[in-house]
Amino acid sequence: MNAQVDKQLKNTPEQRLVVGPVVEFLLHLGWTLDQIVFGRQEWLVPKRPSEASRREAGHAFEGFPVDIAVFETPQVVRNHRHLPLLIECKVPDEQTGVHQLEIYMGLEPHVKLGVWTNSPDPSAPAVFIYRSPSGGFTHRHRPLADLPHPGDRIHPDAKRLRFDDLTTPSEAVLRRVVEDLLDHAVANDTQVTRREEQLDQICNLLLLKLDSDKHAKASHESEPAFRPRASPSATAQEMRREFQALVKVYPEVFRETQDQQLRLSDDTIFQCVERLAPYRLIDVGVSTIAVAFQVLRAAALKQGEGQYFTPQQVIEAGVKLLKIEWPDLVIDPACGTGGFLIEVLMDMHRRHPGEAAEVARWAQMHIYGIDKDAIGVKLTKAVMQIAGDGSAHCVRADSIRTHQWPTSYRELLSGYYNNDRFTVVVTNPPFGENLKVAAADAQQSALDIAKAGGTEYQDLEIGLLFLQRAHQLLRVGGRLGIILPETYFFSNRYKFVLDWIRPRFKTRIVLNVPMEAFQGFCRAKTNFYVLEKIA
Repeated sequence: MNAQVDKQLKNTPEQRLVVGPVVEFLLHLGWTLDQIVFGRQEWLVPKRPSEASRREAGHAFEGFPVDIAVFETPQVVRNHRHLPLLIECKVPDEQTGVHQLEIYMGLEPHVKLGVWTNSPDPSAPAVFIYRSPSGGFTHRHRPLADLPHPGDRIHPDAKRLRFDDLTTPSEAVLRRVVEDLLDHAVANDTQVTRREEQLDQICNLLLLKLDSDKHAKASHESEPAFRPRASPSATAQEMRREFQALVKVYPEVFRETQDQQLRLSDDTIFQCVERLAPYRLIDVGVSTIAVAFQVLRAAALKQGEGQYFTPQQVIEAGVKLLKIEWPDLVIDPACGTGGFLIEVLMDMHRRHPGEAAEVARWAQMHIYGIDKDAIGVKLTKAVMQIAGDGSAHCVRADSIRTHQWPTSYRELLSGYYNNDRFTVVVTNPPFGENLKVAAADAQQSALDIAKAGGTEYQDLEIGLLFLQRAHQLLRVGGRLGIILPETYFFSNRYKFVLDWIRPRFKTRIVLNVPMEAFQGFCRAKTNFYVLEKIA
């Protein structure tokens, strides 16, 4: 037995066989010895309201001794206004013990939970007596193991969730939950008022949830860290502490100062935690997380900017067609929220079972991404790392305007993003007739497809410029998997596209993508093209 616990016990069998071990179990749950009153210093419950008045005045009073009294924090120990939990071990039968506890709780109006037990075994049955808002009591028969941890919400319907208890949400459910949380932040949060920042902060909480799931999965008996506590303020305090730990583990993900704090209000953080805590996110396929953000961003932040949701079925089919193997170097120069890159990692895991460590090492140096959107890049890097590859080779930059790299995106000059380096480019670039790159930018970045079959550079749709950027990034013999509108290949207006492609690429596969796949995002008819660089 813990020497400090043993020192405080009375010399009776009950104290040594039950009270002491129960106190040790409380310490195991995270309570500290200096917030628990027991043994020789037993807490006294005033026997009558008049005795409570004497206690309030600082005078001696008559009281019932309680086996174990647990206070909110060490700073408020022996303050009856901060006494949430009483535990009784004396009485041998349940009926008498429960009746006694109800008397004690009636005399101590701040106590939220009384527990009767006659065994220190965590699996032993105990009676949990909860105070209801109306002043009555609700009884629950639970194992002693369900004693609350510090900061836990004390409520008769509160259930300690373990990883196996979590529910896997459908894509539609997760999308709806995230949208509802953003709506709540927009309507109620007074700490973060800009919509883009609100989404970024909710992104941080989702990443914290993913990390919590990852650790809970590794230890099935442990309660996930991402769960509601006793109050919104207690929940927010714990989530901010957990988030600081996450920032230290993944400094490459949270590089900017504004990324390193949970700045939402306590109430918004509590709402997010309460809504997301019951779900198992780590096993839904990390791509489902990306789907939720792509849908949300398309609806809230990227309207009219040509960035569209890529259906998971298209992502999976495209990656399979590219047949990525160990020697390949893969890049997505418009990675968005990382759907293709994450699927590359998952596909390698599926095709090489039992080689998780080798796949993780491979991903660290073989998967790369670029995107202009800071939240998308952060999400891609975080999900890839949480999925187990440790990769940070995803950067925020402009893939098209390479002439800006020396001044604005020096990180891309490291050599990792050089032309002629990659064996696979896979991407769904932004496209749209109104989404064009200026002729001057195309010329400075040596993107001669912008001449459109003529001699002078023209303003040209960005999707076509990504076609040439992919060609530049690939080595000869490399494969390009790209989603582009069918119009580019079958309209007389774009005849110059096929003329530009013929000496540079050989078409290997054309995968028909039904228009319904992009329903709600874009009505353009697209295909997934697999092209091989021949020159």
